[in-house]
Amino acid sequence: MAPVGHVESECTLQRESTRTERCKSHQVPNCITNIYHLGKSIQDDDVLGDLPCSEARSHSLLDILLLSQWEDHALKGNLRYDVSTCQMKIVSGAKKFIAQLNENWNLNTLMDFEKKSFQARGPCCFSDVKPHREDLLICVTFGEKEGSELVSSSILPKDGVLVIANANPVEYGHIFLVPYDVHKMPQLLDKRVLGLMTQIAAEVANSSFHIFVDYDGSESMDHRGFQASYFADPLPVELLPSIPVYGNLLSTGIYIGEVADYTLKALVFVSKNFNKTVQVVGEICAYLCDNGSAFSLLISDCGKKVFLFPQVRAPFRYKLSAWECGGYFVYDTQSDFNHVTESYICSLLASVSLDAHNFKTLKQQCCTAVSKFMI
Repeated sequence: MAPVGHVESECTLQRESTRTERCKSHQVPNCITNIYHLGKSIQDDDVLGDLPCSEARSHSLLDILLLSQWEDHALKGNLRYDVSTCQMKIVSGAKKFIAQLNENWNLNTLMDFEKKSFQARGPCCFSDVKPHREDLLICVTFGEKEGSELVSSSILPKDGVLVIANANPVEYGHIFLVPYDVHKMPQLLDKRVLGLMTQIAAEVANSSFHIFVDYDGSESMDHRGFQASYFADPLPVELLPSIPVYGNLLSTGIYIGEVADYTLKALVFVSKNFNKTVQVVGEICAYLCDNGSAFSLLISDCGKKVFLFPQVRAPFRYKLSAWECGGYFVYDTQSDFNHVTESYICSLLASVSLDAHNFKTLKQQCCTAVSKFMI
C-alpha cells in the first residue's frame, strides 16, 4: 500500500526567430494577464514579525486574488475534479496524520506538467506556457512602489513567478509557482527565488497557505517549479515541538530546531528577519544540491517558518513529496484509505530518513552557515 505518491528547416528557423523577437520585447500579442507587483515595504523591510496571518485581520489583496482566480477557474470546469468533495480523515494515533481519498489523483501531475511546458533552457516568455495558457492565473513580480498593486498587461516583467492552476489539485487552491527570468532560466533554489517565494507567503498572510518544493538530487530537476495550496488545518509536523540546534529569536533573530519525536528527521528554520531566513536556507539548499542530496522544503506560517526534509537518495526508492513529509497523505483507492495506520505511515517516513550520522553532519552545516550571516 503506497500513497499516491534534427535538422532545422527554414520554417523552423523562422519560428525561432519570431520567438526570439517576442522574447526581446517580453510581449506576446493577445496575451493579457494580471501582474501583481509586490510592495517594496516587505522587500526592503527585513522584519516579518509585524505581518499577521489572516485569522487576525482581513484577507490580503494577494490572498483574495489567488483564491478568487482559482475558484473562478474551478467553476469554469477547468479542474479534473472537485477536491473539496474528497473524503478526509485523521489517522488514529498520537501524530494525527491526515489522509485523503482521491480516486482521481494523478501522482505524475508535476512531471507531466513540466514535460509540456518548462524544459527549455533558453529565455522564458508567455509563449513558453502556451500548453497551459488557459491555466495561467496571474504573474507575481517585485514592485517599485511602496504598496502592492495589480495591473493588467501583455508585457511579461523581467523576472517573477508564473502562477498556474493545477488541474489535479491535492488540496484547495493548488497552484504551480514557476520562477522565470526573460533572459535566462533561473536556478530553482537560488536565494533570489527563495526570497521571492518567502515574500509571496508573507504577502498572502494566510496561515492556511503553504508553499512547497521537492528536489530529487538530479541535475535534470534544476528548473522544477514550486507548488502551493491551502490546507484547512496545520500539517501534523507543524504541531510538533522542536529541539534547539542553533540560536533563539530573542538573541540571534533566527532559530534552527530539529523536529522532535518524528520518524523522518527534519529541521525547522524560524525567523522574523526576512534576509536571515533566505540567506541561511539558501546556503543549506546549495550545500545539499552540491552533494546530490534529495530534499523537500515547506514554507509555512506566512513565511516565518521553513521546514527542511532531507531524504536518502537511492534507485527505485519511493520519494515523499513535501506534503507527505509534513504528514498529509493522498490515497487513490478506498481500500488503502480505509486501512492506513499510523505505524505504516511512520515506517514510510523512516524509510526515507537520513541516518543519525548524516543528519548530525547536516546540523553542523546549518550552524556553520548561519554563523556566516550573524557577523
